[in-house]
Amino acid sequence: MMKSFSKFISFMIILVLLLGLAAGCSSEKTAEGEDGDKITLRVAWWGSQDRHDKTKKVIKLFEEKNPNIKITPEFTGWDGYWEKMATAAAGKNLADVIQMDYRYLMEYVDRGLIEDLNSFVDSGALNLDDVGEAYIEGGYVDDKLYAVNLGTNALAMAYDPAMFKKAGVEPFEPGYTWEEYAEAAKILKDQFGEGVYGVEGAKNFLWNFQYFLRQHDIELYNEEGTALGYEDDKLLVEFLNYWDELLKDGVAAPPDVTAAVQGRLEEELIVHEKAPSLWFNSNQIVALQGAAGRELKLTLLPSLPGGKEGLYLKPSQFFSVSKESKHKEAAAKFIDFITNDLEANEILAAERGVPIATKVRDHLKSKVDDAAREMFDYVELAEQHSSPIYPPEPSGAGELDALFTRLAEQLNFGEFTTEEMAKTFRAEANKILAKNK
Repeated sequence: MMKSFSKFISFMIILVLLLGLAAGCSSEKTAEGEDGDKITLRVAWWGSQDRHDKTKKVIKLFEEKNPNIKITPEFTGWDGYWEKMATAAAGKNLADVIQMDYRYLMEYVDRGLIEDLNSFVDSGALNLDDVGEAYIEGGYVDDKLYAVNLGTNALAMAYDPAMFKKAGVEPFEPGYTWEEYAEAAKILKDQFGEGVYGVEGAKNFLWNFQYFLRQHDIELYNEEGTALGYEDDKLLVEFLNYWDELLKDGVAAPPDVTAAVQGRLEEELIVHEKAPSLWFNSNQIVALQGAAGRELKLTLLPSLPGGKEGLYLKPSQFFSVSKESKHKEAAAKFIDFITNDLEANEILAAERGVPIATKVRDHLKSKVDDAAREMFDYVELAEQHSSPIYPPEPSGAGELDALFTRLAEQLNFGEFTTEEMAKTFRAEANKILAKNK
């Protein structure tokens, strides 16, 4: 009896060990997503509610076509997104797939946070055969592909044609000047009176100044990314004086009005007919028109007579894969799906910008709504007035962006003169960029 019991105990121990080993193997397969086992991918992005809704529908479609992959979406507005990413990076907890901006790309590359995707292109997991070089070049650093463009984009001005018509102002044609823009803004303000402004507000964003610099054939950064690309504050003072004058004249919306927007597209003044125009990125027209519930159009930004074109085509945003991801091939497969799948792109409707795959562009152009078609047409127009894109911005570019906005807000509230703000920005920006030496 004791022998039989001992044999039974030995048998049970062996069985438990075998089951534990099997469970360990199964767990390992699940972690790697092999042999059809279920894996979970985390995908992070910023954007409007329209983008969130469309992306979640595409995720559902991807899961239906790839039943072994479950996606956990992580989304927010632009405000706070990069703080959230910084916290995740510090805790080694970045999502597998993260939406990336051109301004932050070098910082994430330099810190070793994102994966070179060339091996997945070589294996076919990420198929870029139908993508022209101009549409993908912005994601390369030293011949390594760190980011895949989600849509071609350009700086643009959205305007309300009905408000322009009511004020008797003709829509802007390519080549109109900064002076003509200011004159039209004053007419629009006078026509609509109290609570409505000729422009949506003083320009608090660094990319607007960067556009102005490029018109003078100057880049924002030096070639090494260790300092600003200019030493004389003259152009920044000129730029700030232009907007400051419109603000003081009551043509531009005051800072307490623009502060209430807080980066939310749905709260922009043009949506609520409190301003006839908005400077932004062309891919945002789809969500903007959806929020406004009426026709809005796109046109170029003001020109500088005799100056270099300040406009350029750029990736609206990218998808990158975290270096820490345990499921890099599945992450690349998801990016491939966003890039090439026709059904997925019918859902997305070019909300992130003009698609980079030729067959997707051709397929969508006849199917998209008026807002998306406006974006397609605008990108074609912008291409005719663009110069080559600048190199990826250096580490610290995001800090400069926040610095410029903070100082511009202080200027708007009268805490600085334009000369003081320009001097302060140059000094503090160069300190930030000097860290790259």
